[in-house]
Amino acid sequence: MIGCVVMAAGAGRRFGNNKLVALLGDGLVVERAIRAIPDEFDVVVVTRWPDVEEVARELSVACVRPEGPGRADSVRAGISYGAARWDACILISGDQPLVRPQSYRALEAAYRANPGKVVRLAYGGVPASPVLYPHRLFGALLSLRGHEDATALLKGEPVSMVEALDARELFDIDTRDDLRRVREHLVDSLG
Repeated sequence: MIGCVVMAAGAGRRFGNNKLVALLGDGLVVERAIRAIPDEFDVVVVTRWPDVEEVARELSVACVRPEGPGRADSVRAGISYGAARWDACILISGDQPLVRPQSYRALEAAYRANPGKVVRLAYGGVPASPVLYPHRLFGALLSLRGHEDATALLKGEPVSMVEALDARELFDIDTRDDLRRVREHLVDSLG
């Protein structure tokens, strides 16, 4: 089984408040990110935000709280949730709402073709997020501390890249300008 950890615990300092519950089209930022994940994945949301917990409950998705404030705390909470049953795990940021279901499936297919490799979504050959980690790296993910990022583990690792269908799948929302840009993309894609 493939797990998917939605990282949704950040403070949103550059945005000014909880960007994850900002309105985006017909839903909230984090809601769109969760809904894009195919049903066959085992999803858990890692958050400190009660309103994000409520979104997860409404979508019938598991939710856990990290023990500390660092990014590594969120990674550990998510991996701990499913490590015993997952073959691999995708880490995705809750502020990355445009990743398509096809891209998640492509990550899984690349992993199944070569289970020892890390798989990253990319565009134009430039690696980005989400990233799929095979089970053999779960111990290393669980040993991250403080503000260490999981991508630090990729140095020296065999990595496959899967091309996104569109560069905008890699957009994340850190600022209000980012939210405006993603909203404009949604309007353009509907028009």
